Amino acid sequence: MPESTADHPASLLKLLVQAAHAVELRLLAELPPGLSATVRPAHLTVFRHLAADGSRITDLAEAAGMTQQSMGELVTHLQRQGLVERRTDPRDRRARLVVCTPEGRAVLDSAAAAIAAIEDAFAERSGRPALADLKRLLGDLVAETAPPPRATAGAPRTDA
Repeated sequence: MPESTADHPASLLKLLVQAAHAVELRLLAELPPGLSATVRPAHLTVFRHLAADGSRITDLAEAAGMTQQSMGELVTHLQRQGLVERRTDPRDRRARLVVCTPEGRAVLDSAAAAIAAIEDAFAERSGRPALADLKRLLGDLVAETAPPPRATAGAPRTDA
């Protein structure tokens, strides 16, 4: 028989995942009518990693830790909704960049407002110093656990 959860407090990973999921659902609920039915939590992955001047599918997929095919499907869905478009990369005419459309930027603006409201609600309940501490600690955790940078082609290995 499994022991009660009181005997086993939730792990840091479980709490982080639950918090991220709750924030994403709240963020989606705050989007303008019609968009919350179109944009799902998985689609936020595209926006989360999309550079202001556009990103290649390969870079988005790598940043998200998913296959290019899966990222391509997410981008295609958002493109059909008019939130992103694919353009020729001016630095390499053979490559394509995914960029936000004006409608996609409106989604990002709505998301930023929703995140600010979520942070304000947390600060109201727990205090601004607690919010600042939480953000600092999470930043420290990210820095502490980030994988080492990947070697680029032609760069000398430093672990040999």
